Amino acid sequence: MSEEVKNEVTSTDGEVSKSKMKREQRKADAKAAKRKHNIDSIIGTAIGVVIAAVVIVVIVLGIIQSVDKTTAKADYSAGLTEEGRVKGANLNSVKDIGLDSLSVDYSEVEYKDEEVENAISSLCSGKATYSDDKTLTVKDGDSINLDYVGYVDDVAFEGGNTNGAGTTLVIGSGSYIDTFEQQLIGAHPGDSVTVNVTFPAEYPNNPDLANKPARFECVVNSIRVVPEFTDKFVIENYSDVASSAEEYRAYLKNQGYQTNLKTYIADYIQNNASASSVPHAYVKALRSLTKYMDEQNYEYYNYMYQNYYGYTMYSDFNAYTGMNDTDYEKHLKKTAKTQAAVAMTFEAFADKHGITVSDEDYAAFVEQAGGEAIAENYGVPYMKQAALQNAVIEYLAANITVNQ
Repeated sequence: MSEEVKNEVTSTDGEVSKSKMKREQRKADAKAAKRKHNIDSIIGTAIGVVIAAVVIVVIVLGIIQSVDKTTAKADYSAGLTEEGRVKGANLNSVKDIGLDSLSVDYSEVEYKDEEVENAISSLCSGKATYSDDKTLTVKDGDSINLDYVGYVDDVAFEGGNTNGAGTTLVIGSGSYIDTFEQQLIGAHPGDSVTVNVTFPAEYPNNPDLANKPARFECVVNSIRVVPEFTDKFVIENYSDVASSAEEYRAYLKNQGYQTNLKTYIADYIQNNASASSVPHAYVKALRSLTKYMDEQNYEYYNYMYQNYYGYTMYSDFNAYTGMNDTDYEKHLKKTAKTQAAVAMTFEAFADKHGITVSDEDYAAFVEQAGGEAIAENYGVPYMKQAALQNAVIEYLAANITVNQ
């Protein structure tokens, strides 16, 4: 019993009235109960608010994650103005990465002599033709065109002939059974050659032929001839840039050097570009584009493997990226921000040095890239952005310090 109640229930003669004391006690208990109820209500309400807030946060985070998940889109020009500039870009936020004083050692960008010779070999191979000149002789490594009819027990078997359509064969490739290819060495175009072989003990292509001897009556139609790299070859094929073999070698060496130099510059910008602020809309567009290209590559590789090997290369998209969904989204965001900074770095440098792309320059760039069909596929803004970046690289290639 509280002291307050004790004081109020004392009678005039100093004795406590029991009935009054009980009434007052009930009043006090009621007040205490009411106070406890109010406190419990306040606490309950507070807890309810906290729980509700937690629920709301969970729901909101779920919505944000759902909304923030990248959707693949093949819009190369998204986030760009009609002139190919990044919409809303603050070029003052672009970090100076030292492009004005860029230098490189010659050894890093040199197009070496062996690379020149490999390029010449590829050029000559590209001009190769099949010749029926009877003075030519089949050698190991030659590509030939031939016809044949195969016999087992002197009976032509199904699938064992070219039906006069001719087929190509590289001697020494091991494409044909037993010693078939080697027996053609030494023949000339127009020659008939009898080839005797034995099918393998296990021959899944046609089990009925397994381990059986066979005879093929062959006719060598022609031999692939690769032209020599001579002054005549250069004049006939590349007179627009050279008039002799040595001049064309020098041309190739310089072209290779220029390509290496421009690649070095592009890689330098890609690896060093930075901006403290990048437009959210452009970053989002780049994320969507990157995911689209990743999905296209994933489908392409699986399609190719399915067609050539009979199985898919990747079990699912995560296997292709090597990341789970969360990590892949982080990768997309990081990549997109980097690419946005790269685009802004090109723009900032172009503005600083007054580098622009005229209508004529743009038309020439599009033509070199593949024509109007390319521009329609990627969009004019994207192509104009690419043309400006190419102009910046051309400018830097002409002004970079190359240390010999």
